Amino acid sequence: MSIDYIILFPIPMSELFGERLKKYGIRGAQSPEATDDARCLTDGENNYLWAYGNPVTGFTRYMPNGWPGFILQAIATEFGVEIYSEHALYYEQVSQEEAKPSYVPLDTPPTDEEIVLMRAQSGAECEALDQELEALRVALRAKEIARGH
Repeated sequence: MSIDYIILFPIPMSELFGERLKKYGIRGAQSPEATDDARCLTDGENNYLWAYGNPVTGFTRYMPNGWPGFILQAIATEFGVEIYSEHALYYEQVSQEEAKPSYVPLDTPPTDEEIVLMRAQSGAECEALDQELEALRVALRAKEIARGH
């Protein structure tokens, strides 16, 4: 299971994996599957995001690679791009309404203190999502047991 994200203005792979995201604590993740046009980013908190293309035109979050919202927000802010999820784009096709970006650049670059706060908020959101996912797994397993599987 995965979720794809696209950007309308490509980012050179060398810039995405350069110095600009380091202030957010985001770095390249080592992976044997990495290639010249497919590399992985991490925030060091078990959240991963794959970048595709050279220049990069899309990202993918694979399960169970955490919740990379902080990484996506940092990319949107640092590179001044809007990031659309595949779900937003699908909704646009179905509803005939303009897709809304999932991540937009912040109005002003965050300070170091604001980045710390953003990371903390993201961590709390990730923990809540993990707990919700575990509760769903438990509920599903209980239904399977009740049906005799």
